[in-house]
Amino acid sequence: MKLIKLFLAVIAIGAMTTANAGGLLGDAPEEGSKGNLDLGFVQTGGNSDTTSLNGAFDYLIRVSDPYAMGFRIKGLNNANDNVRSAEKYSFIWNHRYDLSEQSFLYGTLDYVNDYFGAYDYQTGLYLGYGYQLFKDDSGHFSLGFAVGYRVNAVFVGDDEKEAVARADLDYGYHISETATFTQKLSIISGEEIDTYNSESALTAKLSESLALKVAYLVTHNSIVPVGREKTDTTLSLGVSYSF
Repeated sequence: MKLIKLFLAVIAIGAMTTANAGGLLGDAPEEGSKGNLDLGFVQTGGNSDTTSLNGAFDYLIRVSDPYAMGFRIKGLNNANDNVRSAEKYSFIWNHRYDLSEQSFLYGTLDYVNDYFGAYDYQTGLYLGYGYQLFKDDSGHFSLGFAVGYRVNAVFVGDDEKEAVARADLDYGYHISETATFTQKLSIISGEEIDTYNSESALTAKLSESLALKVAYLVTHNSIVPVGREKTDTTLSLGVSYSF
């Protein structure tokens, strides 16, 4: 019953955000490897001095015919008048083993360290089953359900540790030869805390390897320590280099 609720929640959130979070490696290459390096930078001067830097590194590799692996490293740093106002780093390591053209097993290890977020850090390990609805020239669409164990580390007091259930959505659509929309969602539901992650991104190619990318990220924790916000959002605009 809980997995059914998770599935319905993923579909509902997907509908809202559609009208690259975890990932099910739906866009893994058929052979070889591929990667992306994203970088965004904003600096203002005069009445207000603001510096904002965000970046991400993605790498996917087809280890063997049924097995793919990928990881993502992301960072965000923001300062106003030389006073740091945001600093966040994350690491995600994904694995996928295809059982057939549609069915697969997957595993995810993630770690998020947010100096100004609801928690000092959150980390978890998840294993599950996924189903690929389609993958063709138009894009890809996969759903996954997993179970795992997560640690929510608070700044003061005892860390929260719990078994969790997880649902993932990985969607990509090629709008044209030069534009691509991607949507990655994850819902992690535990006895104490539910976490929702969404990443919506639009990429427009400038050349074979260079593109402009705009992304909107949302992270929501159902329960947070006193004085912290439940929802964090990030809107980023930058360049993306693929190789």
